[in-house]
Amino acid sequence: MGMSLARVFGVALDTLFGARQSCPACGRSGNADSLCSECMALIPAARAPICSVCGTPLRGGARCDDAEQRVCAGCRGIRHYFECARAPAIYEGAAREHVHDLKYRARVEIVPALSKMMALLAVSTGMANECDSAVPVPLHPDKLARRGFNQSELLARYVAALLGIPMIPGALSRHASTGTQTFLDRKHRRDNVLRAFACDEPARVAGCTVLLIDDVITSGATADGCARALLRSGASKVRVLAFAVSVADERDWALHRNSWGDDVVS
Repeated sequence: MGMSLARVFGVALDTLFGARQSCPACGRSGNADSLCSECMALIPAARAPICSVCGTPLRGGARCDDAEQRVCAGCRGIRHYFECARAPAIYEGAAREHVHDLKYRARVEIVPALSKMMALLAVSTGMANECDSAVPVPLHPDKLARRGFNQSELLARYVAALLGIPMIPGALSRHASTGTQTFLDRKHRRDNVLRAFACDEPARVAGCTVLLIDDVITSGATADGCARALLRSGASKVRVLAFAVSVADERDWALHRNSWGDDVVS
């Protein structure tokens, strides 16, 4: 694919996003595709150490000599359908506000800046390597009708443009409405959504490494439901990229060897 950090920085975003020359968050001078330095400073970064599977950061800053052995409590004993999940920001403070502004106040002008942060992370970590296409997490048709847009599809469109890969907007559909998942624990989230998705474009994902795009990673349940549908339709791998990830408490961390056993993709 020939991707590089220079490519992500160098895409002609004025052509894609318009010629606005102000920070999309505060309106002060800056660039339409990036937050100004003051607004960037307010974004809590999802820095290491993180769960090697879902990307959840450890607030307490615990250390482990072998990063591959560091897995959060939410991922212990679960064989995720996705290969890995990452996000540049922690879902709190200004990052949470930006997500809420996008989803509930239709402030779509923030999308290019959030997408650029996501694309930079995907390239700098090597996560984007070998990805063939980007697929957004779908909304249930009822929710899409109420909101008028799918925030994950907006993010996916711009992330894909920055990475130079196609975006497949109709690859997934959500055929079961689970309501809000915000206040459910991981087990109930997973049970609710694991079979809520279907792949409607199997020919376009077969044999591909798919970059699944969402706004927030909370438990990984939604990502698992989407990844399951993609894998059952022939995708070879699914990686998850979001703008923000929720934070696990320090007691949620454990060091252990992978003992998941047999593949549960079925």
